[in-house]
Amino acid sequence: MKKDKIWKGRIKSPPDIIAEKFTQSITIDRQLYREDITGTAAYAIGLESIGIISKTELIEIINGLKKILSKIEAGDADFSVYEDIHSLVECELLKIAGEPARKVHTGRSRNDQIVTDELIMLKQAIIEMLQSIHAFLDEVLTKAQENLTTVFPAYTHMQKAQPVLVSHYLLSYFEKFFRVASKLLICFEDCDFLPLGAGACTGSGYPVDTGLLAKLLKFSKTGKNSMDIVGSRDFIIDFIYCCSMAMLGLSRFCEDLILYNTFEFSLINIDESFCTGSSIMPQKKNPDVLELIRGKSALVTGNLIQIFILLKGLPSAYNSDMQEDKKIFLNSYRETIESLNIFKAVLKKIDFNGKNMPGSCKTGFMEATDAADYLVKKGESFRNAHNIIGRIIRYCIDKNLQLKDLPLEKLIEYSQYFESDFYNYIRTESSIAAKETACGTSVSSVKKMLSYDKKKTDRLKTAIDGLNKRIPVLEEMISEYK
Repeated sequence: MKKDKIWKGRIKSPPDIIAEKFTQSITIDRQLYREDITGTAAYAIGLESIGIISKTELIEIINGLKKILSKIEAGDADFSVYEDIHSLVECELLKIAGEPARKVHTGRSRNDQIVTDELIMLKQAIIEMLQSIHAFLDEVLTKAQENLTTVFPAYTHMQKAQPVLVSHYLLSYFEKFFRVASKLLICFEDCDFLPLGAGACTGSGYPVDTGLLAKLLKFSKTGKNSMDIVGSRDFIIDFIYCCSMAMLGLSRFCEDLILYNTFEFSLINIDESFCTGSSIMPQKKNPDVLELIRGKSALVTGNLIQIFILLKGLPSAYNSDMQEDKKIFLNSYRETIESLNIFKAVLKKIDFNGKNMPGSCKTGFMEATDAADYLVKKGESFRNAHNIIGRIIRYCIDKNLQLKDLPLEKLIEYSQYFESDFYNYIRTESSIAAKETACGTSVSSVKKMLSYDKKKTDRLKTAIDGLNKRIPVLEEMISEYK
C-alpha cells in the first residue's frame, strides 16, 4: 500500500515508480530509527517549551513515538511504503496521535533532522570503535608481556636488519592504534554539536530553544551556521579517516603475521581455528581471516575517497547527493569494527615460536650494526667503521662464514681496534641490551614502556566511560511524560 508523501501539496503527479524506487533511502536510513525517534521526541519537547504544542499534545506525541519504537523493534513496521525514516516516523505518528503529529515538524527540515540522526549515531559509533580499540590494545599489552624477552629478527626492505624483542615489535602496533584512539576522541568532540534549528538552510523561523534541545540530546554545543550545518559532512569524513587508519594498521599487522606464519619464516603459529584448508592441496593451512582483513582495508580506504568525491563538487547547503553518505559511513563502521574484533581474537591465540627464534637471529648478519658500533666505541669514526664491517661481511659471504667464526687475527687485518671482547659484544643478548634509549628494544626500556602504556589504556577507558554519559537515552528523556 502506497502512502501519501509528506510533500504532496506541491507535487500533484504521482511519482514514477522507477523514480520513487531510485530516490528512496529507507533501505539504508532505517538503521537510524532510534536516533530519529529520539531526535523527534526532543524536538517535540522543545516545541512545547515555546508554546507550539500543548502539554497534552506533547504527551500524545511521546506516547505515539514509544509505540512506533516498539513496533519497529518487534519487526512489525512496514518500511517498504516510505521513502525515508523521517517519513515513516511522522506518518506512523499521525496514525497513532492524530492532529498533534502534524505539528511535530514545525520549524524543522529533513536537512537538519538527518544531520541530527547521523551525529547521534556517529557518537555511538565512535564509542564502540574506541571500545574495540581499547580491547585490542589490552590484548597487545598482554601478548607483549607474555613475550617480554623473546627475540626475533626485525626486517627492513624485507631483509633481516637487527634483532628485536617480540614485545617491542608488538608495542609498535600499540602506538599506531593508540594514535587512532586519540584521533577518535577528537572526532567525538568535533561532532558533538546540535544541528536542530538550522532548518532547511537559513535557520528556523521559530524561536526554537536550541540550548534546551542540546541539553536533551546531550550535545555539548550548538551549531554555528545553518548553511554549514546542513551542507557539510566533515564529521563523516573524519570518522572514515579514523576507520581507514585503523584498517591500514590492521592490514600491515596482518601482512606481517601472514609472512611470519609461512614455512620460510616460521616465526609464529596462527591457531587453526582461524585458518582454512585448500580444496585441492591437503597440506595447506591458509590464514584466510588475516587475508580478508587485509582485503577489507582496501574497501574502507576506498570509502574515504568516495566521501571526498561525493562532496567535492556540491554547491552550498543540502543536496540529495548527500543521501549516499550513510551507505559509506555505515559500511566503514561495520567493516572496521568487525575487523578489529576478529583480529584481537586471532592475536590472542597466536604463538610466537620461541624455539625457532635463536636460529633465525643467527643468519643474515644482523649483528653487523653492533659490530660497527663496537669499533666506534673503541675510537673509530662511524663512517670508517661502517666501511670496515661492510668489507668483513663481504669476506664472510664469499667464504660462507659468520662474523663470530672469524678469528681475532683475521679481524685485526681490517682494524687494530678489534679485541677479544668483540665476540661478546655482537651476541644477540648484547645487541638487545645496548638499545637503551627510551624508544629502544632493551628489556629495561620495554618494561618501562609496558608500564606507561598500561596507564594510557587505563586513561583511555576512563575517557570512554565519560563519553558514554554523553549519549542521549530516549527512555530517560521521556520518562516524565506519561
